[in-house]
Amino acid sequence: MERQSSEPVKRINYIVVILAVMYAVGVAGHLIDATYNLMLLLTPFTLLFTGSLVLYEIRKDINTAFIKWIVITFAFTFLLEVAGVATGLIFGSYKYGDTLGLKLFEVPLIIGFNWTLVILGGMKSGMKLKLNKHLQVLLAAVFTVMFDYVLEPLAIRFDYWTWEGGAIPLQNYIAWFIISYISGYLYHFFKVKVESRVPLYYILFQLHFFIFINIGLKAGL
Repeated sequence: MERQSSEPVKRINYIVVILAVMYAVGVAGHLIDATYNLMLLLTPFTLLFTGSLVLYEIRKDINTAFIKWIVITFAFTFLLEVAGVATGLIFGSYKYGDTLGLKLFEVPLIIGFNWTLVILGGMKSGMKLKLNKHLQVLLAAVFTVMFDYVLEPLAIRFDYWTWEGGAIPLQNYIAWFIISYISGYLYHFFKVKVESRVPLYYILFQLHFFIFINIGLKAGL
């Protein structure tokens, strides 16, 4: 008689597979001249679709606390972007291009949605390492700044946004650190609990998306 294994069979998370495939296709599409413009056109729809997949995956954890946190974080980041574009005082002097789609007060609506999920992914990175709450918030802020640092050169190239004078100011990274830290603190203040690791995979896929495109461009692809 064949001995049956007592180890549980790991379930394939198809949402993770879909996210991985979509961002892999995105890397190739941005490096191929024939599909480059199509990739830029699809950018806001891709962010909306992949972000919605993350929300679907964590649907069991979406309760009053989570809704409060995500609404406040979205509004907080979006309104700061509006003020930042209008005044240049928060992040530095910059303006958004057309790649990220529909705008309200000169800021793409998708930007607050994506930054909220990036911060959520950053929080999950600290939880995965089983850090205390203060270190989780700190790591999430560092993770978000690291993400922005990798993103910035390609954001300019893809016309997500442009900086006055072409240089990325240090205050941009300082501002995002503070914003992410406050959002992470609110995550614990509202006692949000998201069990799924998919938000972490989401930010990692996006991070590697920009890393691999950078590598491809430097290699002359």
